[in-house]
Amino acid sequence: MSFINFIDSVSRAVQQLATQPAAPVHVVQRHETLPEIAAQHRGTVPQEVYEQSLKDANPQVLNWEALYPDTPLQLPHAHDGEADPVVHAAAPAQADKPALSPEAQRVDTALKADSQQSTPQTQAELKAAIQAEMKARFQVEFDARPTGAIYDTKAIASYGDSIAARHADDPAAQASIKATVKDISIDHEVEFALMVSGGGDAKSVMSILKSQWASMSPEAQARLSTSPELGRLLNDKVEPYVAAPYANFSSDDPREQRVPANEAAKRLAELVDGLPPELANAMVTQNLDTVMRIVEVKPMYAGEKFGGSSYADMARVVGALGDTEAGKRMRADIAGMYLAKPEALRGQWVPFSENISNSIRDGASPALALEMAQQLKNQGLNEQAGVFLRGISHGAELLQGKIDADLKEYQSMMGELGRLLKYSEGLPPEAISQAVDKYLAGKGKTDPGWLEKFHGLEDRLTANANVLKDTLGGLNALPEDLKATYPDLGKEMQAVANNDSVLQAFGLAAARDRDFLIGAEADAATKLFDVTKVSKEGAEYLKRLANDGIQQAALKVFSDLDSSDPTSIANAKTQLESLSTRYASLLGKDSEQYREAIRALEGLTSVPAGDTAAMEAQLKQFNQALSGIDGFNANQPAGVTFRSLGVAAAGLAFAKSSSDLISDPGWANAVGAFADAAGLAKDVRDLMHRPGSIPIDADSALVDSHARAGVRFENWNRALGLLSATGDIAKMADALLSDRPYKEAEAALYGLGATGTVVMTLSSGPVGAIVGAVMIGVSVFGQSALADGRDKDAKIKGSQEFLQNAGFDADAARIMGDLGEDEHYQSIPVVPLMMEYGKRDGLGTGKPMTPEETIKAINDMPPDQLQVMVNRLRIAAR
Repeated sequence: MSFINFIDSVSRAVQQLATQPAAPVHVVQRHETLPEIAAQHRGTVPQEVYEQSLKDANPQVLNWEALYPDTPLQLPHAHDGEADPVVHAAAPAQADKPALSPEAQRVDTALKADSQQSTPQTQAELKAAIQAEMKARFQVEFDARPTGAIYDTKAIASYGDSIAARHADDPAAQASIKATVKDISIDHEVEFALMVSGGGDAKSVMSILKSQWASMSPEAQARLSTSPELGRLLNDKVEPYVAAPYANFSSDDPREQRVPANEAAKRLAELVDGLPPELANAMVTQNLDTVMRIVEVKPMYAGEKFGGSSYADMARVVGALGDTEAGKRMRADIAGMYLAKPEALRGQWVPFSENISNSIRDGASPALALEMAQQLKNQGLNEQAGVFLRGISHGAELLQGKIDADLKEYQSMMGELGRLLKYSEGLPPEAISQAVDKYLAGKGKTDPGWLEKFHGLEDRLTANANVLKDTLGGLNALPEDLKATYPDLGKEMQAVANNDSVLQAFGLAAARDRDFLIGAEADAATKLFDVTKVSKEGAEYLKRLANDGIQQAALKVFSDLDSSDPTSIANAKTQLESLSTRYASLLGKDSEQYREAIRALEGLTSVPAGDTAAMEAQLKQFNQALSGIDGFNANQPAGVTFRSLGVAAAGLAFAKSSSDLISDPGWANAVGAFADAAGLAKDVRDLMHRPGSIPIDADSALVDSHARAGVRFENWNRALGLLSATGDIAKMADALLSDRPYKEAEAALYGLGATGTVVMTLSSGPVGAIVGAVMIGVSVFGQSALADGRDKDAKIKGSQEFLQNAGFDADAARIMGDLGEDEHYQSIPVVPLMMEYGKRDGLGTGKPMTPEETIKAINDMPPDQLQVMVNRLRIAAR
């Protein structure tokens, strides 16, 4: 429509309205849509009819897909359920279609030409024509309301839909338009990312590109990573910054070459840190000239002994390239650069090996060293390949030493709070949050950096566990003929892998990252674990790792499952079957029971997506199958874990079957029914009615690896938040695996999901974060972590203060608090026993109580009566 025609149509509408009674006005609210407005005012008039009436009554609105807040809309006259004579008489009166704008005519001409004989030229013209119409329409909208008009992918899609609607009677034309609009949208994403990233220095360019990447579609990411424009941007903004240390440098002295190499490699490593592999590859590609100069430094000057750091930074750079095909090629190229002149490396193999060890110790990826070892073997340099493997293996040993030191500090930090929480399980999350808040406030006064240090240790432990997993897994996955070049490799890998500190760090990392035990490196590292080679406590850690690994791998299977594809179903069953074999060495004597439980999961793979009734029926069969396996009843730890896993698998199917966002009520109803069918107790079911309570960060590996499966992120948050919660139940539920004297009573509580530990993980804010982290730590490190060095009186005092801060009065806190002992039955935490007693039998009244009611009843109880009840529970729990 031309601007004159548009003004003329508005004038006619104004004249028509002037002859009618004044109509009511609706003021658009922020984010309000046309359907929502129509639903408010349409009465009994059909929704679509009233929406058209609104459009007819407000010709000044140019884009109904993005209504501008505070815009007044004239509402059609009130309806009484009959068709409105004014509005509906006007519809058929529009006999003539409005004249097409020149831009729209160009689109139709280009579309016709392309449909007759499609060539690159006709496709390019169609794309240019559609873009021209979109830009023209946007300009009109921008002129009308500049602050409310945004040209983005949403606007492009809206314009594209309206262009396609002009050809509703031609499916082929519509398909061509939609494909072209998609291409235009991808171009826009790429152009916008490059535009906003173009200013500033090298660091800001890469930082903005990284942030833009996270919000781009996979198609746009692929196009950006290989676009010439990205290459030019990196060449203009980044390459000079990385190469700057070599400006005016021309010395041939190996010692002097170390200085610019150190700085250039450092800059390169800083820029690729945290980048997606595709962008890291693009950046390294644009800096290959500088990389070639960095690798020329003699190994003895590239390592810390003589002040070098370039090798460690280049190892980080190569690690950032990932395992994409482009990343593997670049890794091989850089390794080849290092080894291009073997004769120049005479006498340098041992320093090279030391550089490798130290880089792994300091958290660098082993990928470059592993690739070089393979290339040396391929060149027939077996002895040198063995030296490199020794360096990698020694790096793993050094990293184990750092993990061990960090664990000792971590345990000393968490000992006090961990013990307080352990002795206070069962309390409602609000009470726990209140008590922890006051505890942290006290810590903040005496040690302001305590919380930051605590999280720093966790982050470092998790990061080092990831590097160690990649190192051990990478070594173990090498060809046997390459391993043979270093005969001690197998023994050294086994020793590191089955060390208690390593197992604990792996457990912590697996608890924080639900993808930690998924992938080739994880599979290869897992094969090194051996229940016959670990301590008694280590055997418990291995079982926990096996539980984590089974959960994570099974979840991955269900996330990739297409229940409408027989081949996909068959593959899923094969993968599930392989799980029991993969973790048999970790589970020891329990491996057969787990094998049966995993087989029971297989039945869930064949349920049609969206068929909730069929899923409920299958979950009931799943429940029955688990009940027939020793140790997997509904009130036993393994039974809770696997039933929760089954419900999570059902939730993923539910999420995939929903093209729209799962509503909280819809999710709660579905998952509640699934949990009932699976035989889960009410406590665990209640957790599943809290969708999204454990958010999944959009930058996490989980989202990065699964978002492309076509499941909306919000749905994943709901489906996977469930497993995040129940995964921690599994950790806190394996009291049966321990030899603590009160294990039966503790197992009964945990098996029912009855303790507050589970609920604590759902707390929000910083308190929830610290509580969740501490309880993961407690579950991983076990009872030994709670036997800190404080004296008995300090433990008693701290426990009583904590309980009072949680809502108990002084007498109740004194009677139920920690008795300060670690080896006798009196040290049994009595709070969870009391809270369970209140929930089941109302503290002997026969009327079950909520946690809040139980606290009040305890406070109201005479001290001597409370003391008798506590004594009896402690004795019963011996």
